[in-house]
Amino acid sequence: AYTVPAYFFVHTDWMTFARQVLNFDHENRSRLRRILRAFYHNFDGLFVLNKDQRNWLLSKDMGLDQSRVFLTAHWAEEEFVPTKASKSAIFGTPNNAPVLLFAGRVSDEKGVMELPAIYRSVREKHPDVKLVIAGRGPKEDDLKKAVPDAVFLGWVDHKKLPAVYSAADMLLLPSKFDTFGCVVLEAMSCGLPVTAYSTKGPKDIIENGKNGYLARTRSEMTAAVDDYLGNARKRAAYKSSALARAKAYNPDAIIGQLLRDVGLPAGKRPRAKRP
Repeated sequence: AYTVPAYFFVHTDWMTFARQVLNFDHENRSRLRRILRAFYHNFDGLFVLNKDQRNWLLSKDMGLDQSRVFLTAHWAEEEFVPTKASKSAIFGTPNNAPVLLFAGRVSDEKGVMELPAIYRSVREKHPDVKLVIAGRGPKEDDLKKAVPDAVFLGWVDHKKLPAVYSAADMLLLPSKFDTFGCVVLEAMSCGLPVTAYSTKGPKDIIENGKNGYLARTRSEMTAAVDDYLGNARKRAAYKSSALARAKAYNPDAIIGQLLRDVGLPAGKRPRAKRP
């Protein structure tokens, strides 16, 4: 075992999770960092999903050499393409009403309890806007109480998601924990622009002011949605740009680079599902 190169795929940002969800104090966060440092140093190489994670691993706190840390990515599966979809059929809303969509686990770490305040603020300028929630999770009942007029789709079959993305006008991602943001790439592959917080994975995918928005605060997120919904020309341009950006996440290129990083030949391969 000691002669076989071993690589680790770093997914979760445990330091942010420990600080914002587990409420670790400084001493316990420092202890966790030392444990992670010892663990990661055991591997010949690490694969990370965003530039922030890479920079952290290369910092003095973690001490990894840049030759051992590689940037990789996910991709959207081939069924995620623009689809003809009716808002009235999918959401039960008027076809001319703008729809803000949240798709994912309905939980605190996804920031879902910020949606009610954002929704209320947007409705001040766009009274016909609708909020749609696709997914289930522990905060679902709380969210239903906070926004009883929202549309709750519950769990959505994977094959039906492209139609859901295609029927919406914008995806909202109030999460501050996503190390990549598969939902961002899925939405953009269907021509749906995204407004997200400017954190880790989403800020590597979204080009702010071109195919979506990156916000630092809740008020900035609200202002971004207002700006988008109020400009028909911008909506058309952002949808086109979102599709172009999503195509940059090509599975052959991603897997080819991963194989080269581990020292293996990168040949042709069948179309694969996202790892």
